[in-house]
Amino acid sequence: MKSRGRYQDSRLRSGAQGRGQINKPFREQVRTTIETRRLILRPFESGDAEAAFARFGDAIVMRFTPTGPDTSIEQTKARLAKYEEHQTAHGFSRWIILDRQLARPIGDSGLLALQEYGRIDLGFRLAQSYWGKGLATEAASAWVPVAFDDFHIDRLTAFVHPGNVASIRVLEKLRFHTEGRETIMGMNSILFSLGAQDVSPVEVRLTSPMI
Repeated sequence: MKSRGRYQDSRLRSGAQGRGQINKPFREQVRTTIETRRLILRPFESGDAEAAFARFGDAIVMRFTPTGPDTSIEQTKARLAKYEEHQTAHGFSRWIILDRQLARPIGDSGLLALQEYGRIDLGFRLAQSYWGKGLATEAASAWVPVAFDDFHIDRLTAFVHPGNVASIRVLEKLRFHTEGRETIMGMNSILFSLGAQDVSPVEVRLTSPMI
């Protein structure tokens, strides 16, 4: 199977092949995992709430997020429930990032269908102690071939606060193009995009489904 883009080699474990369409529910509910050299990404589960709150409640980690930090673990539980609903509807969502060696949760990354804007948005976020190690690039780049080849998404977008220099650099490394300034979810943002036609095919190894 071919995958577009010169991104780090990732192994997608998935029993589902389908389209990540904004208005079409994803019917198959299959447990999926994306593995990279240093990371494991999987859908959030209810048991992840406590560890997730440590990041979602961190004002520094969340300072460039339109909603700001979560103020209680109940708010984090509600956030994860929405991610799970999105996963059921589309087959993808924001997933938890685990340190592959320690199986420790360190952040989240994934795709969200922004209904109001008619876009599928790529996002990534890490705990402070994992900044500056190239892990955001590793997690985000793993999603690009999955989006284009597994879900046949034609175009990805990402919006970033102008002050979020680190995230801007990640998107530039992935060859996202700047489209301009826009207010998105109430936040002054730079809009980036990457089309399937903008990247070149490379081989991606597929392993057997993980159910």
